[in-house]
Amino acid sequence: MTYEIEMYTTDPCPFCIAAKNLLKKRGLEWKEYLVFGGSKEWEEMIARTNGKTVPQIIINGEVIGGYPELTTIDKEGKLSELNK
Repeated sequence: MTYEIEMYTTDPCPFCIAAKNLLKKRGLEWKEYLVFGGSKEWEEMIARTNGKTVPQIIINGEVIGGYPELTTIDKEGKLSELNK
């Protein structure tokens, strides 16, 4: 199965780091967009995800949300399924 994970992050951001560590732990790769409040990338993130916090995570075109939502789908086993 092919998958695409995109993640909008900023630095420093403990939730962004935790999300990246969880994805690494599951052997998954992602494309990262570094955003800063008020930047063109920030506005793009809000338009795509309707979210104003980071991380904003998109898997296969579906907006997942942030780190709490990522951990929820991990507990459901859905992250492990992506790597099959």
